[in-house]
Amino acid sequence: MKPIHPRIHGVIDYAACAAMLAAPSLLHLKGSARTASYVFAASYLGVSALTDYPLSLRRLIPFPVHGQIELASVPTLLLVAALQKGTRERAYFAALAGTVLTVYSLTDWQANPDS
Repeated sequence: MKPIHPRIHGVIDYAACAAMLAAPSLLHLKGSARTASYVFAASYLGVSALTDYPLSLRRLIPFPVHGQIELASVPTLLLVAALQKGTRERAYFAALAGTVLTVYSLTDWQANPDS
């Protein structure tokens, strides 16, 4: 049994969005790294707000589809990491990719969306 159910996943999603919004200032990211962090934050926030789980604003995206969207973002995160010039920026986006993979693998995607 996987330990992350939809409600906890929602908390993680919104915390990740906040972290992606704060990271450019906290890590002194500039240029494309700053922009990419904001774009990922906005896209994750949009998906989270529309996912069928307790913390959404409107339940339009089935929870398993939310998982597929998150998983599909990993190659993009890794590509963005590879394209960065600075090691801090590369490490940040690689860590985001690793975090997404970890949370994805620990989430029960078949759980009742209200759990």
